[in-house]
Amino acid sequence: MSPRPQNCIVADFGCGEAKIAQSVKQKVHSFDIFPANERVTVCNISKVPLKSESLDVAVYCLSLMGINWIDYLREAHRVLKPGGILKIAEVASRFKAVDAFIEVLFKLGFQIKNKDLSNKMFYLFEFGKKNPCKEVPSSLSSILKPCEYKRR
Repeated sequence: MSPRPQNCIVADFGCGEAKIAQSVKQKVHSFDIFPANERVTVCNISKVPLKSESLDVAVYCLSLMGINWIDYLREAHRVLKPGGILKIAEVASRFKAVDAFIEVLFKLGFQIKNKDLSNKMFYLFEFGKKNPCKEVPSSLSSILKPCEYKRR
C-alpha cells in the first residue's frame, strides 16, 4: 500500500490473515467470513460493522469471489468518506471486459484513478469515491468470471 498519513483509517475486506493490519501503522479494520486470528472481525463483507463515511481507504485484495461482489463494493461506498480511496487487486483471468468492470464501479459512485493491467496474473485498480451510489442490477455481476481453483 502506498504511504498514507498516520491518521488514515483503512479497512481490509476479505482480509484472510489480516496481513495489511500487521504491516502498516495506520488503524486497519480487518474483515473476513472466517476468523483466521484475533485481528479479524468475522462478518459478511457486504455488511460490515462500521459507521457510514468512516474510512479513508478500502482494500479488496482477491476478495470479490462471491457472486454478490457488487454488494461488497456498494458497502465500500457506504463506509468510505467522500474522496476516499478504493483499492482492488483481482485475478486477471476473471475479467470478461475491464471497461465493463470500471463502468460498474462508476455506477456505484467511483471514479477510476489508476489501473495496472501489466501483470498477467493480477490486475490492480484504484478508484476514488466521487458520486452518489446508483442502483446496479445484480445481473452485471457476470462480468467477472467465477474464480476457479486448480489443484496442484
